[in-house]
Amino acid sequence: MHGSHQSEVDALAAKVYELFMAPHLEPDNLEARARLIAWVQVHPARWRAFLALDQCLVEVKQLLESEQRGKARRD
Repeated sequence: MHGSHQSEVDALAAKVYELFMAPHLEPDNLEARARLIAWVQVHPARWRAFLALDQCLVEVKQLLESEQRGKARRD
């Protein structure tokens, strides 16, 4: 991947993470949720980035839950 394109991708990923985590960490923070909604509505790439992060977090959650179930069976 070209260097400048990679830096754009990295910046986009960081922004998605920041905006995604704010409402997660503070679910009652309506301002954080509004910022996330406004940001993803600007461009389809932002929405796709948000969905990709969401999918990644779902997979991580599933892996952790699977590990916990396996650990409980071994104990």
